[in-house]
Amino acid sequence: MEKWLFIIGYLIQVVGSLLLLVKVWSKKSVYGLSSDTQICFLISTLSRIVWSMDTRLVETYLAYAELASSTVVTVLLCFSVWKFRHTTTKEAWWPLRSMVLGPIAFVLAVLFHPGSATISLQVLVAFTMYIEAMALLPQLYLMRKMIEVEPLTSHYVGILVLSRIVRLAFWFSLFMQGEHFIGLFVADLLHTLLAGDYLYIWCRKLRTGGALIYKF
Repeated sequence: MEKWLFIIGYLIQVVGSLLLLVKVWSKKSVYGLSSDTQICFLISTLSRIVWSMDTRLVETYLAYAELASSTVVTVLLCFSVWKFRHTTTKEAWWPLRSMVLGPIAFVLAVLFHPGSATISLQVLVAFTMYIEAMALLPQLYLMRKMIEVEPLTSHYVGILVLSRIVRLAFWFSLFMQGEHFIGLFVADLLHTLLAGDYLYIWCRKLRTGGALIYKF
């Protein structure tokens, strides 16, 4: 059951990414989107391809379908951000750029990962979780700068947060079975908490309608 929660969490993210692709190509614009967020997600997807092949996650064809779809969508989003880069001049604060977040995630992975070996696939697993936990920070930063968030962009970020909530259920399921990946659980938990206020505003917007105002 737990592996299905993991896969479903990423499939939810794929749905959000497809919505974002529709928005980008219909408007031919990436205004308000963070290239650093998309680069971090691409790095995490490529990392996940490597270590997933050595886990129980690939015992089902759906896992391969999810990995393939996640890879295609993240590559397309990165290409879209590059192609339409002239439509925006906004970038995240420099400590939230991908070239800073990547090394930080790697150091955290080396220091805090499942198992005792210093060099192992477990480090790569931890790196994936940590860089994903940080990936949404540049996007949230830009959205706070924009104040009013475009509808499809708001749905994309809301769906991303929901996908992490599903994965928290995955980690909890493993914990109940005696597999205590506390560091990885904390990474997803922090990811969700950091976007908690946004999730509340987004859910309220879905219920009441109107513009999504996201500010400090």
